[in-house]
Amino acid sequence: MIHTVNYFFTRVFDVLLYPFNLLGSFWGVFFLSVLMSFVVLYAYKWVSSPRKIKETKDRIKANILAIRIYRDLWKVIVSSFFKSLYYTFKYFFLNFGPVLLILPILFPIFVQMDIRYGMRPYKVGEDIVLKARFHTSLNGMEIQAMESPYFKARMNPVFITALDEVNWKFSAQKKGKTVLRVKVDGEVYEKEIAIGRYSGALCNKKLRGSQWGHFLYPAEKALPSDGPVESLIIEYPGGDVSVLGIKMHWLVLNIILVLVIVLALKNRFGIEF
Repeated sequence: MIHTVNYFFTRVFDVLLYPFNLLGSFWGVFFLSVLMSFVVLYAYKWVSSPRKIKETKDRIKANILAIRIYRDLWKVIVSSFFKSLYYTFKYFFLNFGPVLLILPILFPIFVQMDIRYGMRPYKVGEDIVLKARFHTSLNGMEIQAMESPYFKARMNPVFITALDEVNWKFSAQKKGKTVLRVKVDGEVYEKEIAIGRYSGALCNKKLRGSQWGHFLYPAEKALPSDGPVESLIIEYPGGDVSVLGIKMHWLVLNIILVLVIVLALKNRFGIEF
């Protein structure tokens, strides 16, 4: 049930981000950064106390100033030092409530950004390693990876019985969105894979429906819970976002944009940090 909700959430973001994907990854990150900025602003507006935060900041400044002015009076210095520590802790406490509210709301958006901008599809000629992990022993099971025109095998499968895992290495041959198929005792299990240009959500790991890790891998439907396969894993190469010819990780760009937008609008919302 949880994975179904996550998967639906991913499909909603596919629709929301489709126009921005046509323009480039920067605009998708920009749109989601604006969305996150307004979440932060509204959370602080309704949960925090701007008056108390401002008073606490003024107290911190006053005690630090007292240390500088009365540096010859050790009693004043000691008193002001501990008062500044107290008000510093109070300042962080006053900001802790909004942060607790914001993080659970922003987490799904962070995941959606990572599966879209934190990795890139394989290029033709690159190696693809597929790992199939099982929650039962490999003994007696018939396991094989099925062929496809999009990739070809580069080595025989490696059976790691101590880990209940089988590894394959392929070479990407053709651009397109396709699937890796693993046949286990006649049953076929699929893992999506993108080769060449693709702007949708990517997924490094496909899990059984009973596992909680789907929060981090919501781009594909879950594996059958009653099957022997625990997960199908590939590792997409890391991606980046280009800004004025400069390539950077999406998280760096996201933090910069959110800080700029929030600081620019905080007075309009009547909030204090």
